[in-house]
Amino acid sequence: MSIEDVAEKADIWSESIKKIIKAITAAVIALIAAGRGVTMLWSDDDSEPAHTVRTHLVPGNGPQCSRLYNTIEHTWTEAQWSVWESLRKDMNC
Repeated sequence: MSIEDVAEKADIWSESIKKIIKAITAAVIALIAAGRGVTMLWSDDDSEPAHTVRTHLVPGNGPQCSRLYNTIEHTWTEAQWSVWESLRKDMNC
C-alpha cells in the first residue's frame, strides 16, 4: 500500500465521519424540537387565559346570570327580547 492510497483512504474516512456527525447533529436538533413541541402542547401550566372574564365575582352575576346571557340570540323578535329583558331584571343581572 502506498502513501497515496493511505492518504486517499484517510480523506474518505474523514469525509464519512463529518457526514455522520452532521447527521447525528441534525437528528438531535430534530428530537429537541419535537420534545419542545410536545411539552408546549401538554404543559402543566393550569393558569386561566388572559381573556377569561369571571362574572361570578361581580355582584348579581352568578351562574344563573351567566346561563341567561349565554342564551342570547341576535335573531330574536322584539317579543323574545322583552321576555329576556324581564328575566334579566327578575334575576337582578
